[in-house]
Amino acid sequence: MLILILKKGFVMWKRILYILPLLLFIGCSQHSTIDKDEVEILGKITYDRVPVAIEYGGIAKLDYNHIKKLPARDILVKAIDTTGKTVATTSTDKKGKYRLVVPINSIVKIRAYARMYKKDYWDVIVVDNTNSKSLYVIDGEYHNSGTKKSIRNLHASSGWTGEDYTKPRISAPFAILDSIYQAMSRVREADREAKFPKLTVNWSINNIAASGDANSGQIITSNYDGERGLWILGDANSDTDEFDNHIIIHEWGHYFEDQFSRADNIGGSHSPGEALDIRVAFGEGWGNAWSGIATDDPIYFDTSGYKQSSGWYMDLENGAQENAGWYSEGSVQRILYDLYDKTNEAHDKTSLGFKPIYRVLVGAEKNTPAFTSIFSFIDALKRENPNQKRNIDKTVAYENINSIKDAYGTNRTNSANSPVAVPIYKNLTIGGNINVCSRNNYGIYNKLGNRSFIKIKIDSDGFYQFNANSNNPSSDPDMILYQTTYPHKDIAISSYEGSPNDTLMVNLKKGDYLLDTFDASFNNSCTTISLNRSSGSYKPKGTKASIMAKPIRRRALPKRQYY
Repeated sequence: MLILILKKGFVMWKRILYILPLLLFIGCSQHSTIDKDEVEILGKITYDRVPVAIEYGGIAKLDYNHIKKLPARDILVKAIDTTGKTVATTSTDKKGKYRLVVPINSIVKIRAYARMYKKDYWDVIVVDNTNSKSLYVIDGEYHNSGTKKSIRNLHASSGWTGEDYTKPRISAPFAILDSIYQAMSRVREADREAKFPKLTVNWSINNIAASGDANSGQIITSNYDGERGLWILGDANSDTDEFDNHIIIHEWGHYFEDQFSRADNIGGSHSPGEALDIRVAFGEGWGNAWSGIATDDPIYFDTSGYKQSSGWYMDLENGAQENAGWYSEGSVQRILYDLYDKTNEAHDKTSLGFKPIYRVLVGAEKNTPAFTSIFSFIDALKRENPNQKRNIDKTVAYENINSIKDAYGTNRTNSANSPVAVPIYKNLTIGGNINVCSRNNYGIYNKLGNRSFIKIKIDSDGFYQFNANSNNPSSDPDMILYQTTYPHKDIAISSYEGSPNDTLMVNLKKGDYLLDTFDASFNNSCTTISLNRSSGSYKPKGTKASIMAKPIRRRALPKRQYY
């Protein structure tokens, strides 16, 4: 049964936004020649985009007085007969135009899908996550194709009628797709052979800023789920993001980082002025900068509130520095945007464009043995662009980051007034131990000082035992072990929860590893971490019985969401 997105009691004449179950949509291939028993149908698919208005005082709002009618680019279009069968299939061009060839004197309608599809290159769909992942489409009326060429245009309207969305918001899925089209186009300028794994965008008018069941619309905020899915807010008069192209492209940037590069970002809440975990600072700073790079517009905005009129914006290039440093997403976004753009300031003499940035992201950054951060990125960028080293250092130094010599951020002088922030990486040898501390003065989970990074070199294959012992009975030390080769995945997590002592036993091959240690209770605490070769069994503290070690002991990591 077809389900309509309509307000109660409202029926739309002629063109209606349908939601269909997500099935296979590959129909007949379109051909260029026309037989005598065939006829052309031409047309254009357009959608309404509501632009942003930037006002004094930092306010960003949707400007419904200047709605733009834009082409829906690369959209899947079909001719459908009265039995629901696909008669012909094509996609729109850059101007939103399409061409279909159908049998003469046949009864068909034109249907445009909220889907961008090119075999073996990309497949992006927008679905209603609150309605069984049904795909958004717009339909024309059934008509007789006749014997002569005909024109059939379709338009997706915003649904805004002056004071509110009193009609269906048909254009929203197509606006989201066009923002993603813009992002993919910029990537393809750097790499014509780029192929994009399938992406599902979950958008609904029911998607609200609340925690709960995502399939009921409680998505917390617009985010990337780490599993090729975007979730986009659509709650009118509270927070809608379908026309906030910087938000859409930011979240798509997390998808790009995950699928093309590497996303070590541990997720969680963040803001440009916070002191963050280096992985979070880079991932979120990249997402912000990427939105400006893809649009060539440094004004990043997020509209919200009653009538979408009380949102905010920031300047990716000239915004005020808050807590600048290697732990700041604000610093990362300004560095990346300055490295890219053609506008230079006293501290910025680089105009690299996107291609060198892209090459680092899909190459050295993807394969760095360190956690991804501004250190790993800048170290690789300088090695690949040696003639720009001095200018790159100058741009980085403006953000209170002294010259980067390696991927680990060795020799930092700026500690953000945190006694545990530097050195960023410590070394642990077999048979040795080190003391690590956690601090929550900047917040918890993903903030600077919450976690300690430890480099480990294993010189021979075998069983190894990591112990974490804290003298604070209310602490809960945890250890996550990562391999340092791509995909740089976590390979083991310590065994106990809710205990001041923890153990990780694992069978390791010779090589390098990274250990992420933290207090899961996020107290201010210190823990001694030790590493020893193991016989394959151990006695947990307070017990007498030996327990045989398993090759990998794992417990579930928290689900990551990239905001």
